[in-house]
Amino acid sequence: MSDLLTENHAVIGLSGHVDHGKTALIYALTGMMTARAHEQACGMTQDLGFAHFKDDQGHTIGVIDVPGHERYIRNMVAGVWHLDLVILVVAANEGWMPMTTAHLEVAQAMGMERIVVCITKKDTVTTEELNEVEEAVLERVMDMTGRVPECVAVSALNNDNIDALKSVIVRQLQQAEKENAKQDIIEDIDVSPLLYVDRAFLVNGIGTVVTGTLARGTLAIGDKLMVHPLNKMVKVRTLQSYHSAREQVAATSRVAVGLKGITLKEMKRGYCLTGESHQCRVVNQCIVRFTDHLLPEKLAPERKNRQVEVALGTWHGTAQLIYIKDTGLARLKFPTPVSLFFEQPMALIRHGGSDLLHSAEVVWTDDIAPQHKKALYSKLAALPLQITLDDQTHLALSLQGYLLVTDALKANMPIGCDVLSGFIVDPTWLQKTREQIMAQLNEQGAAMSSMELSSRLRIAVEPLVEVINTLKAEGQLHLSYDKWQQGKGRSEDELPPEALTLLSLIRQKGKDGLELSKAKIPNAKKWLRQLSHQKYITILEGDIYYDMALYQNMVNAILEGHQKHDRISMADIKDKAELSRKYSIPLANRMEMDGWVRRDENDRIVLKVPENDA
Repeated sequence: MSDLLTENHAVIGLSGHVDHGKTALIYALTGMMTARAHEQACGMTQDLGFAHFKDDQGHTIGVIDVPGHERYIRNMVAGVWHLDLVILVVAANEGWMPMTTAHLEVAQAMGMERIVVCITKKDTVTTEELNEVEEAVLERVMDMTGRVPECVAVSALNNDNIDALKSVIVRQLQQAEKENAKQDIIEDIDVSPLLYVDRAFLVNGIGTVVTGTLARGTLAIGDKLMVHPLNKMVKVRTLQSYHSAREQVAATSRVAVGLKGITLKEMKRGYCLTGESHQCRVVNQCIVRFTDHLLPEKLAPERKNRQVEVALGTWHGTAQLIYIKDTGLARLKFPTPVSLFFEQPMALIRHGGSDLLHSAEVVWTDDIAPQHKKALYSKLAALPLQITLDDQTHLALSLQGYLLVTDALKANMPIGCDVLSGFIVDPTWLQKTREQIMAQLNEQGAAMSSMELSSRLRIAVEPLVEVINTLKAEGQLHLSYDKWQQGKGRSEDELPPEALTLLSLIRQKGKDGLELSKAKIPNAKKWLRQLSHQKYITILEGDIYYDMALYQNMVNAILEGHQKHDRISMADIKDKAELSRKYSIPLANRMEMDGWVRRDENDRIVLKVPENDA
């Protein structure tokens, strides 16, 4: 493992009410001014600001300045969607404010559990007043989170107690690293990278550059990334982290990534960059589970379907919120495709307002067949409070019985499952499906195509074909005329593509037959010989080829009602076969070659009849 991947990498965020001193506190911590000129002029942070400092071991800690005004709550979500630590800032001279509540709610909605309280502007109050504010703030945080946070009071203006705050931050991050060490060992260092774009711009000589928080995995120059929802592959051309050029960067870090293969016009804030194996989905709808239990003081809103604003990652937009009756679930329908993934936290905000309606997490991203909806809702409601990708795998397997194999699943294959070509299947589902297929084909002479079986059994055709192939390999099924039948036999799907194409063409020709002299098909003779040898087709005089079943049906029609030694005229053969003279004479000659009749002047004498007519 490289030294890069054994370093501590962390990003923290400062949130809290407007004008409670977040930007000044970041300047005291880092020596960097995150407010832009126009923000300094109006005295209000409006968009995300970025800075960093180093701990005593030289590890870089990224810092995000989050807007405090209620108008910018969506930007606040973009700032805290993936942090290692949140600093909740409360000014000593004002105490707890409405947006302090809102910011803590959003931090919890985004799954942030590690929170430190920082009381700023301690120089503006007496010691007694400071103690009262600290006590009130800690009580509010404990009521909302159920946890007792560390609390540090500082004066950014006088640089008072800033070192103590740094020590608390470093200690908290070290504790988080220890808690995550076991998970890091399980996931190893091959976790697919994940980054939501918060800015995109052009740089001369580089091209399109995006910035964001690298939440998972590593990035290196030359890596290929997928841009969602564009479904477009790009390549990492350059990397910077905290104003330093890098060859490789590991999570959690603030990064600037130069990309090859995409224009600035194509890239937007809220787009998601992942490795090829990451299970990011681009969807128009999803099912979410409310996590409002994390906000015990918040009253549940009246549950009527409504338009809401959704904030996830650095993306925000509108969606239709449809409550699922008698559950803690809802369906979100987006007007345009959105990039998200299983277990992703999100904030649901009142449309056009700033109050948080719900915190939620994504629990289903796939389409669902109507017959599976009730079972799905029951299984989603039974998910544990802490969900993982394993839960997603077992959920999908228990619901539909199969999953398409992905790179992520290859790395963490579920125990006790079977693999059929590109699918992981539940053994119980596999056995049940095999039995259902055989039951459908149990009637004598029953035959169905893969599509017909798919429709009857309500199973997607791709995994169903893989199950059918297991039955075919055991000699229980064979394919004839694109339909599956019980029993052993030649399966037409095993023919070479060229032979199968010719066979299909002959069948399309019907009683016109395929005349080799008119068929301009490369190597046709070779494949026709193979088909004739395997009794798929028969040849008449003049190199006219008929489908074998069609030929047999015409023989049956000609000989119907006749006994051995009966005489049949050519006129009868022509009429019963419904053929012109051009084809009826070659057909009679073919019947003679096959032992059905013998020629006697212009008539034919019956030598044998089909078994069911004997």
